[in-house]
Amino acid sequence: MKPYVFYTFVSDNYYTPVGTPGLINSFKYFHPDIPLVIFRQDIIDTIIDPKKRFMGGSVNWLNAKPIFAKILVNHFDCIVNIDADSIVTGKLDEVFKDDYDIGSVVNFNDFENVSVEGVTEQMYLQAGLIASRKPEFWDIWMARSLKDNWKYRCAENDTMNLVIYEELVPAGWKLKVFDKEKDYYGCKSLNREKEFYLKDDSLMCRGEYVKLYHAAKGPRNMPKFQFDKMDFTPEVATYLKELASYGRSVVYDHL
Repeated sequence: MKPYVFYTFVSDNYYTPVGTPGLINSFKYFHPDIPLVIFRQDIIDTIIDPKKRFMGGSVNWLNAKPIFAKILVNHFDCIVNIDADSIVTGKLDEVFKDDYDIGSVVNFNDFENVSVEGVTEQMYLQAGLIASRKPEFWDIWMARSLKDNWKYRCAENDTMNLVIYEELVPAGWKLKVFDKEKDYYGCKSLNREKEFYLKDDSLMCRGEYVKLYHAAKGPRNMPKFQFDKMDFTPEVATYLKELASYGRSVVYDHL
């Protein structure tokens, strides 16, 4: 078993517009030795198929994350889902600490906030970065998503929060919110782009390190990673473009 793997899944028609090359290049800039799996159309077509049933339900784009994780659980100790419209801007140190069963990131930001049944806006987690060291998490989340996603406006995000706060934390699972106390690991920085700045080759915002920027905002924000049009200063936009286009050789192998 290898210690960590990051994964995402993206269709061919969304691959470039959603920013997948930027994710790959920036991730490998900071973490060249950590496996990153991009599930493409060939695998997606075997999983997201309206004719197929899984755990008694139909799999779609809004509940499929756990199934892709399950492909990896027999090969890695910690599975980390990262959305394809993310760009890594620093070392993701908090993810690589062995101090949690399940980890995610703050959603509370200056753009849009949501809550769901007992989970306040301040507590609400964002499924754009979700990690677990316990393989059973993906089964638990999948079962809840298949049953309840249709009930909630934010679908997989809502059911993930309900599973974590209603079922797992009360059962003693150790939850870690990677950017709760400091720094940025996802959507926490939305609509603060104009406040980003560089300090000693690190990306900063409001005195905290920006380790990962998740563009989010759904289809309205396509194509993503148009850094010159996103309120970043020219200096920051240039830095992000360099990360998004960073190139290094990669070795392709089978699990």
